[in-house]
Amino acid sequence: MYRQNTMPPGKRKKTVEIEVPCGWDGCHTICRGEWDLNGHITSHLILTAKGDGGNYICLWTECDFRTTNLEEFERHAYYHGYYSHLLIQGKLECDRHPEIPACCAPGRLGNKLPDLMQNFLCGWTDCQRHFVSIVEFQDHIVQHASFEYEIQKSPDDERPKIQCNWQLCNKQLENKYRLIEHISTHSNKKQVACHHCGELFRTKTTLFDHLRRQPDNNTHKYQCAQCFKFFATEKLLRSHAVRHVNCFKCTMCDMTCSTAGSLTTHIRYRHLKDKPFKCSECDTRCVRESDLVKHKQIVHCKKQQCDQPGCQYSVRTHTGMRRHFLEVHGNNPIFYACHCCERYFKSGKSLSVHLIKKHGFRLPSGHKRFTYNVDENGFYRLETTRIESLEVTQQILSVQSESREDEDEDDKPKTTGSCYEIVNPMNAEYERIIVSSDPNEAEFIGEVIISLPTLSTDLE
Repeated sequence: MYRQNTMPPGKRKKTVEIEVPCGWDGCHTICRGEWDLNGHITSHLILTAKGDGGNYICLWTECDFRTTNLEEFERHAYYHGYYSHLLIQGKLECDRHPEIPACCAPGRLGNKLPDLMQNFLCGWTDCQRHFVSIVEFQDHIVQHASFEYEIQKSPDDERPKIQCNWQLCNKQLENKYRLIEHISTHSNKKQVACHHCGELFRTKTTLFDHLRRQPDNNTHKYQCAQCFKFFATEKLLRSHAVRHVNCFKCTMCDMTCSTAGSLTTHIRYRHLKDKPFKCSECDTRCVRESDLVKHKQIVHCKKQQCDQPGCQYSVRTHTGMRRHFLEVHGNNPIFYACHCCERYFKSGKSLSVHLIKKHGFRLPSGHKRFTYNVDENGFYRLETTRIESLEVTQQILSVQSESREDEDEDDKPKTTGSCYEIVNPMNAEYERIIVSSDPNEAEFIGEVIISLPTLSTDLE
């Protein structure tokens, strides 16, 4: 059942193995690295006898795990060694960087481990091996990457891209080391853990981000220009900024989205007629179950009464009750502010009507409504900048160019062109380029700005 875990032949380590104490009750052995500790735990498992009632009882310090399944017990014990090594590694990284603030999250409770319901399964094509020890599992997939490199490299010693053969992946990487790093995402490999709260991280950088972003440590030095949220590091801000970039365009209209999921939702609502959820009390049909629940709340449910003393307000939806509480009892009213004349409105719908009738705004192509964001003062204002990826922008402009050519061929009267302003916010001089089929006839009326941030190189 048990195998002595030894370092694989030829396995090289660039760093010196750290010392990790064994946490087994009554054991004072100090192991050098996770492989040494993994083999040492095997010796404990060999000597472990069944407890009362046929249970296998974990003797790791401050752990009360027990089970009747021997394999589950082994899996749990080996994970203790893996987790202990990550905790020590995380502590050493923080000791090497005293400028990093300490963790302020609630401390971990003893040596509690996650529920490990099954062995660790290799997803490499035609492998399907499973492992009780997570240390052996992580090393196994690294061997896959090394062998794949030797198989795919060309005889003349060129270095073509190496393909990942993990199930449903097939991504190509530049070299063996990139492939090893990539496969670790499939196996959920971690490098360090926070010694205080116990959270696991893939790199020491993400551990430091975890420490900096906590409320007590956050310096609020970096602010997003789109939504005004604050971030502790520039890296976190750049990662967040990608969420504002629309990288997906609908093939049936000019709607663009930042995620594939939001684009799927748009297509279901705008272009498909399928409404599988039918109300049991009327003929209304809905696209999603959540829409049906909201419909029943608004149309068929009784009104909810405000629970504040002396307040007679009632409303059918939770959203309406929440807004009432914020505005009336929380002294935090919600206002929509016009950016042109500074008039204020109680709802986005009222502001939309005002923008269209008073200021001549039109809905952006592909959109059914305006988008409002909270500004620095807490007011909702019109989103006048939509950040598109370069590929999406090219698609939009090419489609409009084709439509104008068709109008000219059909001798139709030419409509006033839409004027796109392409902005590079990452450029220090904020270079602005006006894009239009005819700059003299183009008018900027209610059309959002298209921005092209150069984020790709910064986020790799």
